[in-house]
Amino acid sequence: MTFKIPIHANSGPCAKDLRCLAAPKNCLLTLFLALASGLAAAVTQPCNLTAAEFTSMNGDFSADVHAVRNYESAMAGMLKAEKFEQLDCLADHARSGKERLPGGAWKLYLLYGGLWDPVQYPVTHATREDWNAHLQHLQSWVTARPQSVTARIALARAYLNYAYDARGEGTAGTVSETGWRLFGQRTAEAKRILEEASALPTKCPEWYFAMLLVAQNQSWEPEQARALFDEAFKLEPGYFYDARILANYLLPKWSGAEGDTEKFIQEIADRIAGEQGDIFYFQVAIAPHLFCGCPGDPHLSMARIERGFEATEKQYGVSMMNLNKVALAAVRTNPGDPIFADKVLTRIGEQWDEETWTEKKDFDTAKSFSAFMAKRLTIEIAADTNMQTPEGLRYKASIEKPYKELVQQCVQPGGGDTGKFKSLIDIGAKGAVEDSRIYGRSAATHCIYEKLRALQQQKAIPFPPPPQAPYWVRIDLDWAEFTAVAAN
Repeated sequence: MTFKIPIHANSGPCAKDLRCLAAPKNCLLTLFLALASGLAAAVTQPCNLTAAEFTSMNGDFSADVHAVRNYESAMAGMLKAEKFEQLDCLADHARSGKERLPGGAWKLYLLYGGLWDPVQYPVTHATREDWNAHLQHLQSWVTARPQSVTARIALARAYLNYAYDARGEGTAGTVSETGWRLFGQRTAEAKRILEEASALPTKCPEWYFAMLLVAQNQSWEPEQARALFDEAFKLEPGYFYDARILANYLLPKWSGAEGDTEKFIQEIADRIAGEQGDIFYFQVAIAPHLFCGCPGDPHLSMARIERGFEATEKQYGVSMMNLNKVALAAVRTNPGDPIFADKVLTRIGEQWDEETWTEKKDFDTAKSFSAFMAKRLTIEIAADTNMQTPEGLRYKASIEKPYKELVQQCVQPGGGDTGKFKSLIDIGAKGAVEDSRIYGRSAATHCIYEKLRALQQQKAIPFPPPPQAPYWVRIDLDWAEFTAVAAN
């Protein structure tokens, strides 16, 4: 929205007040206050939002991880206040304009996200009274505005969450007979409401999201669920939330065979192609239900997730929520990427998301482990890169003899060290030891590390100068070479 300051001689707060000529500072202050008042009124004007609602919906998504929750909480508050007209207005604008937030999240999806449950995070368990009141608010919305597709989808989605509430979070064998019965009844009610909504003139991509959840709950054939997704994709290819549900449903623990989820995500991403395809791959892959660090997790491409993440930030800007979710993916995906995870976790700082990580200690553990592994891998990459050049191989050959003499000093007859071991040594400009990594758990490897550390502290020059400094060298040796000498 563009705001223009009136500059005509006969307009503005000072137009008819000659005192402005004598007191220009007062006039400017009056003008500023009038403009600020007009601006405040203008920014709260869309859909008749209050200033508090507008503020909650327009947080800094790039720096505040709670901005998403605040947006959803604003929707929940409007529902409880039964501001049905405003909710429909917001949904219509978000849907028709395909409005996105920083990081690419759809405003429409977050709007529904505030209407699914009767309680908002950090409250995680709703009472029966909470559910009754919540469903009554949604039903009142449907009654008051029978042509609102948003109201019916929100009601259906609430019944689906009410179904999960009856089932509980345990494995299938832990669900009671009553739990399964209520799960089925509430899912059926959601399906009925969605079928009613399908007759309305307005079509909404969230309708497919909810119906795909019905398909999952009712164990539809995979072909039926896929046909439903294809309809959703035809309506709105960019609404990646629908793909998240089918990707989950195609896991072996639901309806698919091993590899089906991976094939599905890659197929759609390749069909979209280019950066948009990578963005789709990333947005689907970061769904937290797709990876738990379990044996049955899909084998997704961390490299493509990272490309999609970078393309997302390039097109839509930074999202602190995206940073949390992609960091979790980098930590849990096998194989993960500790270097990438460390960079992202560093950017997150203390803006960790409770729902993503569950507990602070889990976030802190991921952060410290990724930092440790990132440093280790960075060193290994540097050493391996050096050893792949002709000058690196020549330099390695020049230091092997003095290094082997040092290793030999640590080998004891009958010490029991067998197999190969790896040494990474950082050598300074003159040939001094700057740092070292010796991989192996034995008295001999500890001895080697201590000797290198002593050389470092003494600032000794045990090696010739490297091609450039600092210079990491990798040396792979076999204990058998040294134990044979020690035995003689």
